[in-house]
Amino acid sequence: MTVKKFSAGLCGLMLALGVVGARADQNVEFKAEDCAGSPDAAVMKLPFPLNKWAQVECTKYGHVLASQDSWIWILPKAGPVLVPSQVTMGEPREVGNDAYFTKIAITPVRGDEFKETYGTLTSDLDKDEVKPDGYRVDITTSGGESLKIYFFDYDTYAWGMDCSSSCDVNARFILLDRNHKPEPRHAAI
Repeated sequence: MTVKKFSAGLCGLMLALGVVGARADQNVEFKAEDCAGSPDAAVMKLPFPLNKWAQVECTKYGHVLASQDSWIWILPKAGPVLVPSQVTMGEPREVGNDAYFTKIAITPVRGDEFKETYGTLTSDLDKDEVKPDGYRVDITTSGGESLKIYFFDYDTYAWGMDCSSSCDVNARFILLDRNHKPEPRHAAI
């Protein structure tokens, strides 16, 4: 059974990614539970390539978009990342399967959209690497909230960045494969 704990020190991360807020004295535990009883409208299967890195898990706080078992999502200097379907500024409520995703769509990004978001993501990173494949993930929750997260796939690792309100380098996170060392992407022949 998967257990993901988030302490109040991650409140900024959780808020930046649309995740529930936490008080300074509170630990929020997202423990995977049975998804039986999820509404028919709930997105449970993810489109490719998001399903390479992510899965939908059911928790007592609602459904969450979390890393696949063989991957980990990390916000540098903060810790693990997940995206809940219950978006709240206050303490999360135990709502079970009543909070879920109604839409999770992925679109390849190119042109100006890629240039702008990738430029923000890499503003303080190595720009000499071979460019990744870029994707925009548009998410709608059962509460009507809309989230927008970009992913940049380097094959052996990836970067994600929340752009729900605006793209911000402080809302970027890295996706690492637990079974493979990240390696620079090779140019196509």
